[in-house]
Amino acid sequence: MRPGIALAAFALLLTFGCGAERSRVRTSNAGVGAAEETPSPETFALGTEVSATGAVPQQAAGETFIRGGEVYLSVDVSGASSEQTIEVKWLDPEGRVLRHDARRAPQGTHHVPFSSGQTTWWPRGAHRAVVLIDGRTVTEKQFGVI
Repeated sequence: MRPGIALAAFALLLTFGCGAERSRVRTSNAGVGAAEETPSPETFALGTEVSATGAVPQQAAGETFIRGGEVYLSVDVSGASSEQTIEVKWLDPEGRVLRHDARRAPQGTHHVPFSSGQTTWWPRGAHRAVVLIDGRTVTEKQFGVI
C-alpha cells in the first residue's frame, strides 16, 4: 500500500474512532443542557447534566461517571418554607474533601445545582457528595468514578 493511501486510511480510522469516543463521552458527561427535560424525581439527584432550571434531567441521572467530566448534583428545595443555605462537599474514597460549595436558596426556589468541577485528577472509586442544609448534614449520595 502506498504511504499516502495508508496515511489517509489511518486518518479516516482515527477520525471515526475518535468520533465514537466523543459521542460516548458527550452522553456520559454532557454538562448544562439547554432543552427542558423531565427532572429526576429524586430530592438529591446526581447526573451528567443539569437543565436551565437547575434540575438533573431524569435521562441524565446516574450513579457512575466517567473521570474527566463533571458530576452534577441538584437539590430540590421546592417544598422549603424559608430561605436556606445549601452546601455540598465532594469527597474522595479516602474521605478527603475535593471540592466544597455553598449557595443560598431563597424561598420559592425549585432546584439548586452544584458541580463537582472537572474530575480529571480524581481517583477512581467510590466517592460521596455530602449535602448540608443550614449547617446540618441531611444526606450523603454515593457515586462511582471510573
